Amino acid sequence: MTIVDEKVLLSQPWYHGFLPREDMAVMLKQVGDFLVRLSEPVAGQQRANILSVMIRQDPPEIKHYVIKKTSHGKYVIEKYSFESIMDLIDHHMKTKESITNNSNVIIEKPIPKKNWELSHDSIVTTKKLGEGAFGEVCLGIWTAKNNQQFKVAVKVAKLEKLTKEQVKEIMKEARLMRKFDHPNVIRMYGVAAGMEPLMIVMELATDGALDKYLQKHDLSPSEKLRLCGGAAYGLEYLHNLNCIHRDIAARNCLYGDGNVKIADFGLTVEGNYYKMDGSQKVPLRWLSPETVKGYFYTSKSDVFAFGIMCWEIFHNGIEPYPGMAPAEAAIKVAKEGYRMPLPEFIHIEFRMMIQNKLWSEIDHERSTMTEVANLLERLNGTTRPKGGPGLDFDNDDHRKNPQSGAAYSKMKITKNRMGY
Repeated sequence: MTIVDEKVLLSQPWYHGFLPREDMAVMLKQVGDFLVRLSEPVAGQQRANILSVMIRQDPPEIKHYVIKKTSHGKYVIEKYSFESIMDLIDHHMKTKESITNNSNVIIEKPIPKKNWELSHDSIVTTKKLGEGAFGEVCLGIWTAKNNQQFKVAVKVAKLEKLTKEQVKEIMKEARLMRKFDHPNVIRMYGVAAGMEPLMIVMELATDGALDKYLQKHDLSPSEKLRLCGGAAYGLEYLHNLNCIHRDIAARNCLYGDGNVKIADFGLTVEGNYYKMDGSQKVPLRWLSPETVKGYFYTSKSDVFAFGIMCWEIFHNGIEPYPGMAPAEAAIKVAKEGYRMPLPEFIHIEFRMMIQNKLWSEIDHERSTMTEVANLLERLNGTTRPKGGPGLDFDNDDHRKNPQSGAAYSKMKITKNRMGY
């Protein structure tokens, strides 16, 4: 494919690039709905363009067809060859001919890119900010469709260096973040997945990680209490969306525009209970007793970790349990009932809540994040902000679409013999 052909393909509304199956399945709703995407990465194999079509609605079934390139440089599924993928799609759209020889598969409605599917042309990276789990994090400028420009943080992932599972993890985190729309949760603007490298475009928190901000700035007790309030509002919002963060800590919050913003959703899960594999790496200093002893998380495990993060805030961002190794701290907390002392300058009502409620040995005796947010809202004299609809609002996502969720978990997605 020439550079010109590739640019034309990328500009097609029905071309979705590295769109994961999980997202594709929610987009195709009616028989004849279709889109074109790239195959999932397999080591040693070249990516292929895949035509995905819904062929049955009840029960829902999607089939995938590899668009092959002939030795003469033409594009074919089964019946006819064409000069370009665009010509192939146009022909079958206009003629309503089946795309296969032995079955009646007709493409009717092209499914366009969603608002969160960004063009690489709209993103300019400037300088490297650091290294993430799967690639670089860069400073950048993103130009929205209305030509408004935003300073952003861009996660840049070079897919040839990642396994199939790592790509799935990146896209899973991005899928989760599309739901989030709150001043105290870091915002994702979208994903550029049309070609490599994969880019995730995030809100830029100008003051960086909360722990580093605390180490650099001498804040008053009332200012620190306000930071605890912002974090509480963000975590309450996540819990109301039925999410368990699983990694609440000052290092995983950002600070910008005067707001604490919860970030880093690599361990976040949906649901009210999560049983973890005992071999998983976890942040031992922030673990609740039940997680150490029973290898499980609930929202109340986040509440315990939130109490630890408040200790960090009131101690200027230093690591909790100073002088202890991580495993030693976890054992003392879970088996000996040890809790770190809190400074007297913390407002007595909040200090007592941390000691007696947030750090309770028994998970169901801990406060909810709504109870925490209510107290901090009153003590700080602030009004907690409301969350917005998220990036999926206009996309008939699983919160509105009756076919998604449970129905889609039973969807038959037919792989071809190559596994696409």
